[in-house]
Amino acid sequence: MSAAPTQMYNQPPMADLAVRLDEPILSANKYRGFPVWKSSIGGIVAYVCKTALIAFLVALAFAVVTKLSSLFIGKLKPFTQSLSHAYRVSRGRILRVFDERRTKNTKHPIGIPMDFSDEETATGGWGVCTLSSREEVGRSQFVKYEFDLPLEYNTLDLLLGQQVTLCYLDKREYVAKGDYYLYSPRTSKGSFSILVPKIRRDYAIRTDDDNISPDFTELAIGDEIALKPGPETLQYRGQYFPVTDMVYFVAGEGIAPVIEQVKSVLPSGSSSVKLVKVVWMNESEKDFDVAQSTLEEDYYKYFKKLDVHCILEDFERNELDDNDEIIANVPLFNPGTMVVISGPRSFVGKAWDFLLETGYPDECICVFPSD
Repeated sequence: MSAAPTQMYNQPPMADLAVRLDEPILSANKYRGFPVWKSSIGGIVAYVCKTALIAFLVALAFAVVTKLSSLFIGKLKPFTQSLSHAYRVSRGRILRVFDERRTKNTKHPIGIPMDFSDEETATGGWGVCTLSSREEVGRSQFVKYEFDLPLEYNTLDLLLGQQVTLCYLDKREYVAKGDYYLYSPRTSKGSFSILVPKIRRDYAIRTDDDNISPDFTELAIGDEIALKPGPETLQYRGQYFPVTDMVYFVAGEGIAPVIEQVKSVLPSGSSSVKLVKVVWMNESEKDFDVAQSTLEEDYYKYFKKLDVHCILEDFERNELDDNDEIIANVPLFNPGTMVVISGPRSFVGKAWDFLLETGYPDECICVFPSD
């Protein structure tokens, strides 16, 4: 009773498919007018051409956009610079107002000055401070040494342009003694700081009192050092009054006392000075880290009164009058102008000769030598 499968599932009969097993389905004989290998190469060529065209168009579009962007940025740059300058000037004016109000509201001196007047005692008018820290200043070759005063409310109460004298016994039991300008503000309470090159320039014994130049690297944090007020160096011997223009001719660490002086003469009504110019040079651009931000802040507070120029120059090896930038930025002498030379002794002599040749009378030149 069995039935054939086709009858059981009622499937329709299958059609015959003529296939020759000795000839491939895609025979080249059937496609003689368009061979397979030619079709493949043509597709590759078309693809390569298409890709190259797309790449060219992308490169062209990129070049056009870059050119337009550079033109746009070039036109926009002066505007952004002007906007940045306006912002900094506005911020500087606000800070200047705050400074003036803070000064007016300060009715009592900050801190209590140390007393160095008792020269009849065993101390001979000397006081004591303690080395509290040493810190490299930015990328420069200078180190800031900070000293703590005996009491947290003590101040040194130095005059403008006055140095502090530091003294101690070195490891060979020699007296190490030197005069330094403050790097910190004169009104600093409880401590003060000085600025010293990492590599000392003078290792020789001085002939005046046989004292060795201090080397603070041999001191440990916590070591005590004797101190007292040092020489007063801000002395104007000129005949032109009032002083209306101040020119600071500065090199290296000589910027330390200049910072305090600039801050003192810039505020309105603080002096007769109407224009302040700072020409500061260093051998390395990194050494400007010592005070560039401070001078920049002061400039935007008093941009109509303060002019600052930072110049790269190896002042120890080269002659100053060989540098066109120095010549261009040191103004000619006018009656009422006082110039301050501040820097290492190797710079002071060259600067003095340069200013005399420029036409400055020697009595209108003041010197702030770095130890």
